[in-house]
Amino acid sequence: MSAQNKRSTMTLYASGADPFCHRIKIILAEKDITADIIDIDEEDKLEELYELNPYGKVPTLMTKDLIVYEPDIIFEYLEERFPYPPLLSVFPLERATARMLSKKIDAEWIPLLISALNTEDEEQKQLDKIELLKALFSLLPTLKRQPYLLGEDFSIVDCSMAVILYNLPKLDIKLPEKAMPLIKYATRIFNRPSFRKSIKM
Repeated sequence: MSAQNKRSTMTLYASGADPFCHRIKIILAEKDITADIIDIDEEDKLEELYELNPYGKVPTLMTKDLIVYEPDIIFEYLEERFPYPPLLSVFPLERATARMLSKKIDAEWIPLLISALNTEDEEQKQLDKIELLKALFSLLPTLKRQPYLLGEDFSIVDCSMAVILYNLPKLDIKLPEKAMPLIKYATRIFNRPSFRKSIKM
């Protein structure tokens, strides 16, 4: 752990059930950043959150100098302040590719996961699960060629995928053998020290 990270004093307001919060926890762990975690699922913390973030949403990151909210902005802040290990390439083309894929996951795939986890409509849940599986299976050609979605290195895109894959058992989804590249990819991610740390935060 770097001296800079040791001196870091941050507080993350998060909900344990929120995929975007889990992603921020993975980023913090990957970069070895120390942060206190405040669970806003406790009712008495919600008013405190609204005092920091006008939208009253998580994740919200409080630092000594700044209050940062919105998942993408929090990531960009952490990536720029703590550049090692990098979760974005230094090359503009690769950075743009990562951002576009992250946007797709955030806008299309994670909402399917959230809907499936929370809906009481069984028909809607099944539709969400089918669409989510289609999205996951679209990654198979890529994962047959390389260990991570953008190549040899773990990136912000893999942080996003980690929270989806981690929640599949809650939906009673077991990946079939034909999805073996995806299964191995999930195992690779779940074995990372940063991921193991994130689920305990």
